[in-house]
Amino acid sequence: MLLRLKFLLLICILIPFPVHGESTTIRVGIDNNPPLTFIDAQGQASGLLPDLFTQIAKAKKWTIKYVPCQWQQCLESLATNDIDILPAIAYTRKRANQFHFANEVIASSWGQIYQQSDSKLTSVLELAGKKMAVLKQDIFLLGEQGMLHVAKNFNIEVEYVEVESYREAFTQLQQGTVDAAMVGRFYGFKNAQKFNLIPTPIMINPIQIRPAFATAVPERYRAEFDQSLHEWKQSSNSIYYNLIDKWFDAKTPDRLPTWLMPALYSLLGALLLLLFITLWTRKQVKIKTLELSNQRQHYRVFFEESQSIKLLVDPETANIVDANPAACRFYQYSPDQLKNMKMWQINQIGEGEVKDRLTEAISQDQQQFERIHTRADGTQVPVEVYRSPIQNRGRTLLYSIIHDISKRKKAEQELEERNKFLQSVIDGVSDPMMVIGLDYQILQLNESARKQQPEEPNSHLTCHQLSHASQVPCTGDNHPCPLVEVQETGGSVTMIHQHVTSQGKRIYELCASPLFDAKGEIYAIIEVARDITERLHIEELLNENEKRLHHLAHHDSLTDLPNRLLFDDRLKQALSKSRRSGRQIALFFLDLDHLKCINDNLGHSYGDLLLIDVAKRLRACVRESDTVARMGGDEFLVLLEDIESIEMVATMAERICDSLTHELVKGEFKQKISVSIGISIYPDDAKSGPEMMKNADLAMYRVKKSGKANYQFYSAPQGRFLFD
Repeated sequence: MLLRLKFLLLICILIPFPVHGESTTIRVGIDNNPPLTFIDAQGQASGLLPDLFTQIAKAKKWTIKYVPCQWQQCLESLATNDIDILPAIAYTRKRANQFHFANEVIASSWGQIYQQSDSKLTSVLELAGKKMAVLKQDIFLLGEQGMLHVAKNFNIEVEYVEVESYREAFTQLQQGTVDAAMVGRFYGFKNAQKFNLIPTPIMINPIQIRPAFATAVPERYRAEFDQSLHEWKQSSNSIYYNLIDKWFDAKTPDRLPTWLMPALYSLLGALLLLLFITLWTRKQVKIKTLELSNQRQHYRVFFEESQSIKLLVDPETANIVDANPAACRFYQYSPDQLKNMKMWQINQIGEGEVKDRLTEAISQDQQQFERIHTRADGTQVPVEVYRSPIQNRGRTLLYSIIHDISKRKKAEQELEERNKFLQSVIDGVSDPMMVIGLDYQILQLNESARKQQPEEPNSHLTCHQLSHASQVPCTGDNHPCPLVEVQETGGSVTMIHQHVTSQGKRIYELCASPLFDAKGEIYAIIEVARDITERLHIEELLNENEKRLHHLAHHDSLTDLPNRLLFDDRLKQALSKSRRSGRQIALFFLDLDHLKCINDNLGHSYGDLLLIDVAKRLRACVRESDTVARMGGDEFLVLLEDIESIEMVATMAERICDSLTHELVKGEFKQKISVSIGISIYPDDAKSGPEMMKNADLAMYRVKKSGKANYQFYSAPQGRFLFD
């Protein structure tokens, strides 16, 4: 029986734990958060993070298994060690207490609130009383600077509709069941156009995206991840930057409607055709007029058989002398009816004006104009008239060729309405927008850009004249030229400009995209400028605020030394480093002697000054690589790494005792100040951080009992425990 128990115990010891050993499979959680992580149509893990981890696994010989899960399920699985790594997770102090985060940051993000294209949400105050779709347990909702915190600060009530994924949030917004949706900026950047949604100016809670490792995962995996990513970040041609380009190279600048270019090409074709017809007709009129003068025998054939509408008019009487069959069909009169009519009967300008125009036409070689003519049924038709004087049997007649331009006028009207609609659309864009030719001339601009024009408009205004009153095109680091960049790359670009305005220095983000002609060549660009000065300022303030809060959370407010929280973290790192290197570390537990006497006689404010002075003296005693922290009250901690000998530790302890030992004199009050130090050594005295702290504390109390103002090791260097 005893032999069986020993055998079972041996088997249990040999069974590998879930994440230990070189052949262990690392389980990576994949939630639906494109383009960072998602499961593609073939059921495979895809996105920036899976691609990145796959490359690291190849380099470090990991075995990876991707585990699909909903976001909340992913978090719970990481907490229970059912998965080993959650790659796309926002770093927070609360989560850092629960998981082990990588030190290297993959990307930064923030929460972006979206709306339908016909909505007009411009500030967080306008969300009051609105329904907003949010991801359940999302950091942008629950974080320290999340939406709940922002709404509370602005004293607004928002109805939150929790969903399981960002896609569900966009779907509800598209269907109109909510007024807004909050998603991570990467998801919104990639998917907003698919749902016909637009971003509001409201952004929430900038965060860092780092992979989180379950507590059971060996430290080497996190270290290997940090090492690989750190090395890749040093080179712009590395795997990291190639994957960034792969998943984030699509720009989404505002584009003109897709029907505009075909419509413009159609209009250009129609205008070229019209020009050709005009030139051809003019030439034909002149040629035929000469032919009629010299060859009367051909006149009737040319006049009668032409499909164009033709009239001969007496300029003195305004009588229609002759009309061809095409004219009879158009005006819906018989030849005899037309020949007995006056021109003002079919022309809308009236009798007096008709007579004046006919008199003027006699002295002109050729005329071209547009009129409204009336048919027999009363319909009014726009026509274009080409008219020349000719000689016929000794008198001057006016020979007119008339074209029905009703279809062309209708097309022009439709195009004009479309252009007005397009102009109203781009005028609705709050950011300045311009269409710029390859010669830097502005071809079209919206109302916001038009407001930047000088008081005396210039029809040949260039983009650099309009943007910052420069007579030469943009150049240099502060003003890179979007037009040149688009021509060189052939694609969309985004760049930053710095301008000095009446409001001071302003920073603009320029998004430019190419316009191609029928041959596929760039003939212009669309440029949208956005003033991002305030946004950058806010981001800078948020970053500074986050750094300040992080410092306050990890440092003692009185002495500015690391507090217990930061000391524990550095002790944990030092232990990990010691296990790898085999070097020893020492922990000093210091208790200031006689501080109570100082507080009782001189007051706590004087006692605080003494603590500040002690902190300065301790910093001066130790190396830069060592850590000095304040536990609270009159207790301090010192962590020595990479110690070479026990003698070195003893020398450091003596130096600290000598530095802190002095006599405090205040008036008639005198008090000797000293310190009692307890020392524990890893791994001789303890195997963990808490055990080192406990043993150093015990050694310090032995010093207190033996008369204070000294130091003592928890155990002698030979392993003998010290008792006094």
